[in-house]
Amino acid sequence: MNYNLLDEHWIPVLYCDGTWERVGIRQALEDADRIRQIAANNPMDRLAILRFLLALLYWCKGDPPDEGNTNSVASLSSEWFFRLDENRDCFNLVGDAGRFYQDRTAQRTRAVTDLIQEIPTGNNFWHFRHATDKIDGLCPACCVLGLLRLPLFSVSGLPDLKAGVNGTPPVYVVPWGMSLRETLQANWSPCANLGTPAWVQPDVRPTPSEDVPLLTGLTLLSRRVFLHDPVERPGVCIGCGTRGTPLILTCEYQTAGRQENALWSDPHAVYSDATPRRTVKAADLTAAGKFRMDRPWPDLLARLVETDRFGSKKTVASLFIVGFATDQAKNIDAWEWTIAVPPGTSIKETLASLLRQWWKEGWRMEKRIGRSEVEGSATIAAIRPDIEGRVSAQAGELIVGADEVWQQAAAEYRPLMKVIARSLSPGFTAAAIHRRQQIALASPDMRPKVESAKKPGRKKGEHK
Repeated sequence: MNYNLLDEHWIPVLYCDGTWERVGIRQALEDADRIRQIAANNPMDRLAILRFLLALLYWCKGDPPDEGNTNSVASLSSEWFFRLDENRDCFNLVGDAGRFYQDRTAQRTRAVTDLIQEIPTGNNFWHFRHATDKIDGLCPACCVLGLLRLPLFSVSGLPDLKAGVNGTPPVYVVPWGMSLRETLQANWSPCANLGTPAWVQPDVRPTPSEDVPLLTGLTLLSRRVFLHDPVERPGVCIGCGTRGTPLILTCEYQTAGRQENALWSDPHAVYSDATPRRTVKAADLTAAGKFRMDRPWPDLLARLVETDRFGSKKTVASLFIVGFATDQAKNIDAWEWTIAVPPGTSIKETLASLLRQWWKEGWRMEKRIGRSEVEGSATIAAIRPDIEGRVSAQAGELIVGADEVWQQAAAEYRPLMKVIARSLSPGFTAAAIHRRQQIALASPDMRPKVESAKKPGRKKGEHK
C-alpha cells in the first residue's frame, strides 16, 4: 500500500465557497488562499494540522519575506515548496522506505487506537463510544492525525510514558485569519534558530538543558511509533466512520523518554511571569472541591493582553484557543474557545486589571449573599457557569469596550439573583424582606478601583 501525505487526501478543509473535502499537503498549501479553515471536528486536530503546516512553511521557505511583514504576501508561492518533492520519502505513512513520524526500533505492540485520545482502549469504560482493541482500527488519515497530536497532547502514564516537550499540555492560543493563508501568515514570524523537524530526524532528543529550535519543538515526538501494515479486508474506521478503506489495527508504541524542556518557548502557549515560569493549563472539572470553571478565562485573557497577543500588526480575525484537561494519565476533556478580534483593536491600558477584577468580584459574591461559606458557595456555583459562559462569549466586546460594557456584564447577575433571593430568604418578616432585597441587588462591583492614600504610621512614643 502506498500512502504519501503530499498527495493523499487526508486534511479536512472547508473552502471559502462552502465546499468540504479532504486534500493533501501540496493542495492545502497551493489552495491556502481559497481555503476558509481546517475543518476537523476535533479542535485538537485543527490545532495539530495548523502547526504542522506552519512547520512545513518554515522548513520550505524559512523566514517570511519583506522583513516579516506577512500582510504583504498575497499568496503562498508554489515555488517555495520544491523541498517537499526533494524529500518525498519523508512523508510516506507505510512501506519499506522512510516513514512519517515513525521509528522502526519501537517495541511494544499496542492497539493503534492508542493514538486517538477519545477512543477508549483496554478496560477504560468512561466513554459512550465503544471500541475493541486490535479489532477496531483506524484509516490511514486518522493515523496521521494521531501522529500529529503527539507533540502537543501527550501525557505521562504507565508504563513509563512521558509527556511532550511542554509537559502537561498547556492551553494553546493561535491567531486565526479569514483564510488558511491568513492564519499561516499570522503565525509566521522571523526565527533565528529553526532546527530540524521530526519528519527528517524522528529520533532527535534534545537534553533538558539544551535550547530547543523552533521546528524541533513544534514536531518533537513524545512517543516512538511504528504502524503495522493495513489488514487486507476493508472495514469501518472507528475514528471518522469512513467505510471501505484499508484499516490499520495495531502498531508498536512506546515512550520516547523525557521530552519536557524548560528552555523551550512554545509560540502558542501563554507563560506566566513567575520563576520558574509556568503555562496556563486547562482545569480538571472532575476534581473534588469547590466549583471550578472550565477555564479561568479572565486570567487567560489578561495574560494575552500582557503578552501583546492583540497588538500584532498582522491580520487576525480571531484567536483560536484549545484546552486539553488531564489528570496524570487520564484524558478528561478537550474544549475550544474563539475570541473575535474587532478590526483596528485598541486595547485599554486597564484591561488586564479589569479582567482580574471581574474574576475576584465573582468569588466575592459568595460572601455577600450567604450567611455561611457553604451557603454562599453552593448558591453562586449554581448560577455562575451560565453567567460566565454568556459574558465570556462577549470577550471581543470587553476587549475594546468602555466601562459601560463591564457594567452590562455585571448586570447579567441581576435576573438570577432575584430568584436566589426568594430561595435564600423566604418569608414575609421585615428582616426577610430586607435581606431578600439586598441579595437581589448584589452584583460584581466593576467600578474603577481608586487607591486611597495611606496615612503615615504613628511613630513610637508619639501621642495618638
